[in-house]
Amino acid sequence: MTDQRFAYEPVHDLRSGRFAGVEVVPRRPYDAVAVQAKDRGWSARQVAELDAGTAVSAVVSARAAPGTALQVDVAADTVLYARERLRPMLGAVAPLLEVGPPIIAAAPVDHLVPALAELRRWGFRIALDGAGRTFGPELIATVRPDVVKLEPDLADGVLDAGSGAAVRAVLEVARSVGAPVAATGVRDPERLAGLYASGVALAQGPLLGGTRSTPEPDPATLPELLTLLRSTRAAPVTAAPVGPPVRGLAAPAVTLAADVTADSARETMREHPEASGIVLVDAAHRPVGYLDRSRFLLAMTGRFGHALWANKPANSLADPPRTVDERAPLPHALELSLAGEPARAYDDLVVVTPDGVCRGVVTVAELWRRTIRPAGPATPRPQTGAGEAPRAAPGPVVERPPMGPPSRTAV
Repeated sequence: MTDQRFAYEPVHDLRSGRFAGVEVVPRRPYDAVAVQAKDRGWSARQVAELDAGTAVSAVVSARAAPGTALQVDVAADTVLYARERLRPMLGAVAPLLEVGPPIIAAAPVDHLVPALAELRRWGFRIALDGAGRTFGPELIATVRPDVVKLEPDLADGVLDAGSGAAVRAVLEVARSVGAPVAATGVRDPERLAGLYASGVALAQGPLLGGTRSTPEPDPATLPELLTLLRSTRAAPVTAAPVGPPVRGLAAPAVTLAADVTADSARETMREHPEASGIVLVDAAHRPVGYLDRSRFLLAMTGRFGHALWANKPANSLADPPRTVDERAPLPHALELSLAGEPARAYDDLVVVTPDGVCRGVVTVAELWRRTIRPAGPATPRPQTGAGEAPRAAPGPVVERPPMGPPSRTAV
């Protein structure tokens, strides 16, 4: 039985039109922690403890619908003062923590960033809720969250001349770090189409179902999303094929647990010289970090590198994984590989299932090879003329394995 303090708002992926999970929200205004704590004279730590306990209860309630991806709100001061209380959320699939504005105490960036990094090491995914107002583009670039969320009024202003400029800056920074942007409070189809055209990938709000009393997933794609997909994808589909899904290009990934030591990761790289890197995964086999071979070994073999890092978590040296949905077509995966920091241009893309589980990796070299030389029908053999000896049928073509980064450091 679900907890009567909470309601559930569906989140939809605008790229596929599919149900992407639910956000657990207060059912009534007075159920919100900020309202309960108002004028109580509580300390920041007391409010953080209440917020953490409420978030844990929200996840326990929503788990009545197994297999549904969960999103739950926590305040920034809860991350600072009571993050240990959030550990009970780490079940088979950890929820997405939507970190919002602080309730009482300020959340200095130099304290918030390492606290968020610690939550990630435990296995949480992180969203910054209120981007463009509470959290600016510089924090997005530093934290590199899994999702960036826009408040309803900012999402409504994305196409306007004033607030739209700030929102477009958030969209650009989020794109550069590979974080999808989510819009909340979507109310009308025209705004939904504008958000999608601006690069927003996820959406929720009254137009897409609003809040409900149970966390069950939607059985089918909503008519509003079908209309959106048809109107925005009709032209590209007729102009050129979108290509096969990227899951057909995925090769097995070398994976390690997220809490493995750097020395163990180094030994694994020695045992797998063909791998461009290692994917760090949580208990549900979802990617939480990526160790590029060159950068990781450079840190480990530099002066004092082994002594400094050997017994520390390898995740301390990891970058956020660059993930791509296994259903994504080849052009989309190639576009994603070109986005972000130039230093990571040769990092593998981690191919994940719709629920975020690691399926494998695909190298950038393989994406380019398939784009330049797409698989097609075999060229027919020319007919032999009279008196001309028939030519032998060509033998099987053996493809070379995909190339990795141009330079690697030997173990």
